[in-house]
Amino acid sequence: MKYRLVTALASALLALPAAAEVTQVRVFRQYTLPYLAVMVMEDQKLLEKHGKALGVEVEGKWSVVSSPAAVNDALLSGNLDFACAGINAFLTIWDKTSTTSNPVLGVSAYNASPQLLNTRNPKVRSIRDFTAADKIAVPAVKVSYNALILQMATAKEFGLANYTKFDALTVALPQAEATAALISGMLEITANFSVPPYQYLQLQNANIHTVLNSYEVLGGKATLGIIYTTKKFHDQNPKTYAAFMAAYNEANALIKRDPLKAAQIYRKLSRDKAPEEFIIGMLRNPEIDFDPAPRRLMMLYDFMKKTGHLKADARSWKDVFFPEVHGEPGS
Repeated sequence: MKYRLVTALASALLALPAAAEVTQVRVFRQYTLPYLAVMVMEDQKLLEKHGKALGVEVEGKWSVVSSPAAVNDALLSGNLDFACAGINAFLTIWDKTSTTSNPVLGVSAYNASPQLLNTRNPKVRSIRDFTAADKIAVPAVKVSYNALILQMATAKEFGLANYTKFDALTVALPQAEATAALISGMLEITANFSVPPYQYLQLQNANIHTVLNSYEVLGGKATLGIIYTTKKFHDQNPKTYAAFMAAYNEANALIKRDPLKAAQIYRKLSRDKAPEEFIIGMLRNPEIDFDPAPRRLMMLYDFMKKTGHLKADARSWKDVFFPEVHGEPGS
């Protein structure tokens, strides 16, 4: 479906009269495996390729930014064209801009992967076993995707009124540092709500086990993060936008077709020292994909709305995405 939609869109755009579009597209991503499709776009110059096919000369400018708040600030200030961040960061900026003349909407999902809450504390077999003696590392306290999933799991166990019960145990720590701390046992960190590849590296240590899987909380495969942009950029750069979508779809196809090449690109751009076979194993894991359909997004929306973090109403995931992706089987 997505390839037919992109082809039809491209054909229609080629018939449009020439108009001035941006010549440089600024994209922020992070360095972990969930951002692989965006890394492939960068490495293979797919945006440039599809831009040329649509009659626009465009260059991608790719930067690594770890803070979702910084990403959103850059987008709103006009210093960024496409943002990549967790669902809650996306929904937050959508909510903030939904009633303005330039709302932020979703372009595509960029990854579905389970997030594992791992611990080295042998006494912790479920989240009910955490005590004040534990410290749980997350990318960002309260506002990261991992922290949100922990809150959702807590609400299931202890009731919605107690969803922040474990917030006081969480500490912000980059994934690489959190993994080193968890494995070494030298810091106060006893658990880490992580992402691929770090969560799987942690589990190679016999003293570490999984307490919680985000897919269990959400009831199945679920999108981790979203690519998003402003209505102004979307409307003023139709060919560039279409080129970006086509480039993303080609990157996703490459990952599925040639996991070895995808793993090599990941290791080069992320500087991850993990063996190729280890990365390939994750790419062949059926629980991980880079499809553009946003899965279970509305579950996170509903939770954020109930807990007072969102005010705007959305009846469907399509209400928060640009129409080009509405043909995907999202939820």
